[in-house]
Amino acid sequence: MKNCIKNRTGKRFITQALFLLFWLVGVQAAQAAYQSSFDVITFEPAVDGGKYVSIYGSQNLKAWQGDLGIYIDYADKPLQFVATGAAVGSQSVVDKLIVADVFGALGMTDWFEIGINIPIIAYNDFFTDDAAALSDNGGGMGDIMMMMKFRLVDIDKHKVGLGFMPFITLPSGDVVRYMGNGSVTGGATIIGDWQIHERFSVSANVGAALRDDVTKHGVRIDDQFIYGVGLNLRMAKNWEAIGEAFGRTTMRDFYSFASETPFEAGGAIRHLFGESGFVADVGGTVGIVDGVGSPRYRIYAGLKWIAPIKDACPECPPPAPPPDPRIKGDKIVIWGKIFFDTDKSIIKPISYPVLDDVIDVMQKNPQLQLVEVQGHCDIRGGHEYNMGLSQRRAEAVRDYLVSKGIEASKLVARGYGLTRPIADNTTKEGMSQNRRVEFVIMQREF
Repeated sequence: MKNCIKNRTGKRFITQALFLLFWLVGVQAAQAAYQSSFDVITFEPAVDGGKYVSIYGSQNLKAWQGDLGIYIDYADKPLQFVATGAAVGSQSVVDKLIVADVFGALGMTDWFEIGINIPIIAYNDFFTDDAAALSDNGGGMGDIMMMMKFRLVDIDKHKVGLGFMPFITLPSGDVVRYMGNGSVTGGATIIGDWQIHERFSVSANVGAALRDDVTKHGVRIDDQFIYGVGLNLRMAKNWEAIGEAFGRTTMRDFYSFASETPFEAGGAIRHLFGESGFVADVGGTVGIVDGVGSPRYRIYAGLKWIAPIKDACPECPPPAPPPDPRIKGDKIVIWGKIFFDTDKSIIKPISYPVLDDVIDVMQKNPQLQLVEVQGHCDIRGGHEYNMGLSQRRAEAVRDYLVSKGIEASKLVARGYGLTRPIADNTTKEGMSQNRRVEFVIMQREF
């Protein structure tokens, strides 16, 4: 039997692109002058193309799989100090900030990857109440971040995952305008995530960032505890909703001063462009605690490409697909109820994502040759009425599936009325369980 040679799509392109990025890092860092400050750029996209925006998941890119991307975010008043002298109230130092984060990552093995993020300041509306009275709205470079990530527990196998991510930042940013720390910083993040449902996952990041002790305008920033949590909900085949909250505080005065404890939260909508590997995000956050780097609000948009992995070996038999967890025994298990208008067979739009998931199961499992769409009712309405209503509802579901591309020959609709209860029909909860649509596999190929 011939040896199968796997071709990892995009390997050469990603490798060359990352080499160029690392070369630019060296050039920029070599030009940076040492002067300690602190950085107000607290939003950084996850560089390895995971399920979230700025929160990392434990899963890595595969060996020689890579990604490239760019996020652009606008932050409103990310840095304000309490004014001194004749001034009254707070003084905006960084009033408006637009940053483009250019990033990439490459899997070295299935459990180890490297990545880089280069923040490019497109617009910084900066002024200060110092004696120099410096004010401008120019651009420049932020501190460049490089990371490694190690997958310790595989979430695809265990439903829970664990990862470890050390990182460093290089002093390539503008310390005068608070666009960089002015010195090398570093730290590590522990990543824990959980695949709660095939459509819903959550991840938590906790770690530490070690840096110089700097005091400016009475605000003291030194070593920091960093944290964040992310949620991902797949709403439809190519659409996801993402929620995130993230922040940091100084280890010296743990949550003692708001100015040293930035925290923001928000969300995004994600669109996946089929099998192309392209992903687009649009979202925003609001500042919950008015610390260094926490804006009044932030909006962002991003586009990234994750290299698909293809097996270029026509002589090799395709590997057997893993069992679909949505098929259990002789049923397609749905994740939500199918709702109809009262006493009618009109499907409520809220149920379309549930039915779209059934479509996805049948498209990905062509061995399913015949599925019976079963309609069931509770005890109210009488036998003859319920038999007719359940039949019409089963036919409505079948017609929806056919309209979305499922072959009519693979579906049969049948109403069972109140003849097959699964719960007590004398209680409200029991009747709710009995009003249902089920998808029973009648015939399959093996």
